[in-house]
Amino acid sequence: MKTIKPQPLTEAAFRKYGAFQNLFDNAEMAKSSVIPAGFFADLIPLHFGGQTPPAVSVAHVQKQAEMRIGSMETHQYTCEGLLPLDADIIIFAGAMTWEDPTGDALEAFLVPKGTFVRLDPLVLHGTQFVVNADEAHILCLLPQRTFKNDLLFFPLDGDAGVKVELD
Repeated sequence: MKTIKPQPLTEAAFRKYGAFQNLFDNAEMAKSSVIPAGFFADLIPLHFGGQTPPAVSVAHVQKQAEMRIGSMETHQYTCEGLLPLDADIIIFAGAMTWEDPTGDALEAFLVPKGTFVRLDPLVLHGTQFVVNADEAHILCLLPQRTFKNDLLFFPLDGDAGVKVELD
């Protein structure tokens, strides 16, 4: 079984998968917004494929004894927005390969609560892991019914699974 370690969420490391923004850091938001104070507009655009309106969903994840990635998913046409509300989380991401998607290309990232992450279309990802609490609530922005109309799912059975380990 492959093991990956979460790395800091930096622009250089995460650029190939999407974008992120700490929504508690007013100075950093001011750098990205056309309105530099009070209302920080259009920080991270989300492309939802133009077919279906966006919807807010919440993922409730609980701390696991072992952070094991047992499956991956991707969306062909739409991105996904994630915002951990009440705890730091670990996400994983990887480049999609059509031949035989495996966990070999996955990387893990530590996402502080309050940091919004955009995962671009065709980026492998999946269930998040809680770091510093027993549970986390994660705001998910996706087009309505994405789980039914734009989802490719890949189980990782046995040794194909990936384990995330903290230092």
